[in-house]
Amino acid sequence: MERHGFPATFAGMMSAFLIWVVHFLAIYGINGLVCARGLDALDLFGLPLPVALVLGATAAALLLAGAVLMGALWSGGPAPRASDDPRRFIRWFTATAAVAALVAILWNGLPALQVPACG
Repeated sequence: MERHGFPATFAGMMSAFLIWVVHFLAIYGINGLVCARGLDALDLFGLPLPVALVLGATAAALLLAGAVLMGALWSGGPAPRASDDPRRFIRWFTATAAVAALVAILWNGLPALQVPACG
């Protein structure tokens, strides 16, 4: 059995939240730059530039967080009991964090479709 140290295990458990943080910073950075530079009138793929960029960042973050969720659900194999093997808790926590991150990513990306970026 391959053993990982605590920092690697903890980073894996928190990876979905790290994806959400990067997404959060990206969408606010995109809106800040677009509004500061006056680029909100430009179009990309038939959508206003900030909307297209935020939707792209949201799609990428959803795919990554979904991959974390699938990896947590399909990893390892059965662990006997949570008290006997911490792998079961690690998989459970990682999957739960991934679901929470998916909801948070959708919640942060939703305003791009509802309100103008520089309104």
